[in-house]
Amino acid sequence: QSSLNKKSITIDLARQMIDKFVKNTTHEISIDLIQKVVCDFFGLPLEQIKTKTRKREIVQARQIAMYFSKKHTKSSLATIGLQCGNKDHATVLHACKTVSNLMETDKKFETYVNEIDKKIQR
Repeated sequence: QSSLNKKSITIDLARQMIDKFVKNTTHEISIDLIQKVVCDFFGLPLEQIKTKTRKREIVQARQIAMYFSKKHTKSSLATIGLQCGNKDHATVLHACKTVSNLMETDKKFETYVNEIDKKIQR
């Protein structure tokens, strides 16, 4: 950059170049990544989150995965639902509301969700 613009290297120029490089190396957060992190956190096999089962621990993991998929990806609600066991968009919306409400009322649940969020963003 300095030789292209015939400018001397300054701290500001170095900072600009580093910022550009760091922005380009951030990883893409996908629905698959989110599902894997959530399943690892709860000790569930990945296929389990995509089943139609209504067991509480699996439903909660699925809802958290839907919540983060909506939060971290630009995917439509229908796409998120499709990848989370062929659910429809209304189910995804319900999952997001359920997770938000639980986070407000249950501090232990909020701690779990925050831990998972940190793992997703690594």
